Amino acid sequence: MPNTDEQRLDIIANCEILLNTILKPFEQTDATPEGRMIAQLKWLKERAQNHDLALPVPGELLSTLRRVHLDGDLCRHASSPDKERGEVEIHLYRLIKLAKNGELLLKPPYYPYAVRCTDALLRLMRGATRPLSAEEQGGIAELTGLKERLAAGQIEPPLLNYLPDYPDFREVYQLSESTVDDLPNGKVLCERVADLIFEGVRPDTWTTPAAAERETAGLV
Repeated sequence: MPNTDEQRLDIIANCEILLNTILKPFEQTDATPEGRMIAQLKWLKERAQNHDLALPVPGELLSTLRRVHLDGDLCRHASSPDKERGEVEIHLYRLIKLAKNGELLLKPPYYPYAVRCTDALLRLMRGATRPLSAEEQGGIAELTGLKERLAAGQIEPPLLNYLPDYPDFREVYQLSESTVDDLPNGKVLCERVADLIFEGVRPDTWTTPAAAERETAGLV
């Protein structure tokens, strides 16, 4: 599992965004979710700045982050309901992925390799020797649109939610068993695309764009 300077800086950046925006009007206190969250973020930020934050961070040390993220306590402070994801949810989710899971975030320099993985999954599904289900056929259309929008910089992973916009891919991709697991490399590619686009994280081996290029070169 990576434990890189990039992750450390990403933790600092996402903590600062929340502290300097939606949490700025509040005081640090144990009496409110906002106050407890300020304490949690300051602790994470300071430990990261001091190079004293081994990843993944034990879950018990992230209890406030996990609870506030689960309960959605901060979403009501977004400037409007349609901005909850961009102003609140995406930063909390990235902190969970970084601190709790020790993962690497998907960022624009890695988008071409995410597109490459999506293309490989699309080719696999289109070239299947068995009939595709209605959901798989719909999933092809959804993935094609996602690939094009990602390549054009029109979406920013993580998308977080499959529904209501991607119901067919949600039927194709399941954590336990996807419908394309029977296709050669189908399970790996489907999980990879879901992680990249909807979870906004990249493989542990993609530590640099050059590494991602080498790993995905065979998919072209």
